Amino acid sequence: MAELTVYEGRQALAERSGENYKVICPYDKCAVILERGTDFDVIPGTKQPSLLKSGAEKIVSVYGLLVRFSIESKIEELNAIETEKGFKPFFFYNVRCDLIKIANDGTEYIFTSGYGSANTSEKRNGWNSPFDSCNSTLKMAQKRALVQAALSVSGLSALFSQDIENEVFMKKFDELNEAVKTGTITQKQGKLIFATAADVGLSAKKVKEKLKEWGYGDIKAINQDELDDVLNKINALKEKE
Repeated sequence: MAELTVYEGRQALAERSGENYKVICPYDKCAVILERGTDFDVIPGTKQPSLLKSGAEKIVSVYGLLVRFSIESKIEELNAIETEKGFKPFFFYNVRCDLIKIANDGTEYIFTSGYGSANTSEKRNGWNSPFDSCNSTLKMAQKRALVQAALSVSGLSALFSQDIENEVFMKKFDELNEAVKTGTITQKQGKLIFATAADVGLSAKKVKEKLKEWGYGDIKAINQDELDDVLNKINALKEKE
């Protein structure tokens, strides 16, 4: 598949139609109606209407583009967060959404791309079963990527904002994504290590000493695939007592 990113595409035309908007594709004048409350809406605490998933899908369809998702990075851990009731899973997904145009000869071109992320620590995802949480989080990341791609291809970001429901999560995105790229543990996972150590009576100072014994100069040096081993070693200290 050949790749073609349109940096200066033609902006869609948006006309008010009562409380709704009529969006017209600049290439062939095909149009769709974006309905308030269904395709876009104003999120409490914001001034600009947010484009919703159904609205993004309508914009993509009026441009005659196909949607393809791919996972750029992820974290999937069933026992990542300790609570009073036991351990909870943590899932994080960074998704890419490609909007694809198929040429007359059948060649596929990536017209533009959008990115979206989500994780199970967001309040809106809640805690059902681990697998329900995983599925809903992945779908949320896909939706965010689709909305970003639709705004990019249509040039309507001045009219609609992206539907980002949890600003706290977005502030933590850089840390999560960097952890995935480097393979090191996240801050939350670091706290899990100290919490586990506290259960066996180890102070923070003692934890650091133990980590140095095990070859880690700093807690940030622990990789994702080494986390379980470190936790097992800490729990083993309790068993020795």
